[in-house]
Order: sequence, then structure tokens, then C-alpha cells
Amino acid sequence: MRTAYCYHCGKSHPIELMRQLATGTGKRWRCIKSIEAAKVSRETRDANGKKITKINQADNKQRARYAAEISSFRRSGIA
Repeated sequence: MRTAYCYHCGKSHPIELMRQLATGTGKRWRCIKSIEAAKVSRETRDANGKKITKINQADNKQRARYAAEISSFRRSGIA
């Protein structure tokens, strides 16, 4: 299966799910999902971005707590 890198979302997708677009610097691949997502209103995109930011912040806090817990175990000699 051939894949191409989507310059918009930063992932590789099967070429069947991609479209090649002309940009100022040449042709680039972009996934259909990102093209369709760009067609919604700015308010919808902003709301989705804020939702994703909250999810990412919660995930980062959880990772930080986990890393601190592991670190404290190592310092105490438990692990």
C-alpha cells in the first residue's frame, strides 16, 4: 500500500485518502479529512481546537503526574 505524507496534519495516509494540491512552493499531498475539515466555519474550527487543547492539557498533566510518581519511587529505592 502506497502512502503519502500530509503536510497539513503531519501524518502518512494511504494515497487513496489523499489529494495533491498546488501550493506556492509546488505540489503537496493533503488528506481528504483535513480538506473537508477546513470547509467548516471558523467558529467550528476554533471550538474544536479549544476542545483538543483541553484534552492535550489533561493528557500532559497526567503524564507529568506519572513521571513524578516514577521519579519519587526511584529516589526512594522502591523501583
